[in-house]
Amino acid sequence: MTSKANIYDVAKLAGVSHQTVSRVINSHPSVKPATREKVEGAISELKYRPNHAARQLVTSQSNMIGILIAGSELYGPWAILNAMEREARLEGYTVISISVLPDSPDSWREGIEQLRNLEIDGVITIALSNKIVKEVENSLASATIVIVDTEPSKKFDAVNIENFIGGKIATQHLIELGHKNIVHLTGPTSGYEGEQRRQGYEDAMRESKLKSEVIEGDWSIETGYAIGREIAARKVRPTAIFTSNDHQALGVIKAFGENKIRVPHDISIVGFDNIPEAAYFSPALTTIHQDFDQLGKLAIERMLIQLKEPAKHEALTIAPTLIVRESTQQLKVGK
Repeated sequence: MTSKANIYDVAKLAGVSHQTVSRVINSHPSVKPATREKVEGAISELKYRPNHAARQLVTSQSNMIGILIAGSELYGPWAILNAMEREARLEGYTVISISVLPDSPDSWREGIEQLRNLEIDGVITIALSNKIVKEVENSLASATIVIVDTEPSKKFDAVNIENFIGGKIATQHLIELGHKNIVHLTGPTSGYEGEQRRQGYEDAMRESKLKSEVIEGDWSIETGYAIGREIAARKVRPTAIFTSNDHQALGVIKAFGENKIRVPHDISIVGFDNIPEAAYFSPALTTIHQDFDQLGKLAIERMLIQLKEPAKHEALTIAPTLIVRESTQQLKVGK
């Protein structure tokens, strides 16, 4: 069995010292271009892979970024994480993701302890409350922190969709179609995203001098289905519904179908997220599109900026867009 090449094998083939090979591997600026080329050629020929632990001792960096995430089973957080992993790899970083339960302090602390043991360079939180972010800050004092889908803080870089604008756009679309009796199904009441979307809905309703009706929910299909059944049983139903995410909308549509309520003929529905399945709902779902890839890329970009040369913290936002499909229509006269 052929043994793996080591740093001394590379040095011998390139005709340089092993210290020079180390400087090339760690991108030291003092290495001449011709020498760097010889070393890189030897590395390629020998298929040499630097020892990660040894490199960490030299650079005092692990080149690992920890991700703490809640709701990883949901499309939004998963899509953001996926984009981060791709972007980090392009920059030579490894991403370690740990899913935590938002309502379990023990779960947060176990996740944070795992990251501390790995000696990660930075932490990105996805859809976590300020309370959990504070725990991360206190426990990982030396790590750079970037927050995503969380209320902005002056202490960290933050990357968010403009959830308030998205909620307002969704509601305005229904108002422009002639709807006045519009119900909103919220996300978790303790979550930043859901609260912002609710405020966008309420603002649009207030501007049009319409009465708001908010039903508290979460992100699940099951809750959407349960609320859909409750609305179906009413004697006087709304003519339109704005749900805080597409999964809720799917549950509502299922409940309405079972009760012979037609979407959009009887009730129009707008979702939020534009998950890949939204175009294949029956009917295809009108929804608010979030650019999850861009969110992930921006978060990694801010992390790398802060790791290389700490800069002033920024709060970055991405504008959502309305995707009109079959689940909404002009309100018929007399409804």
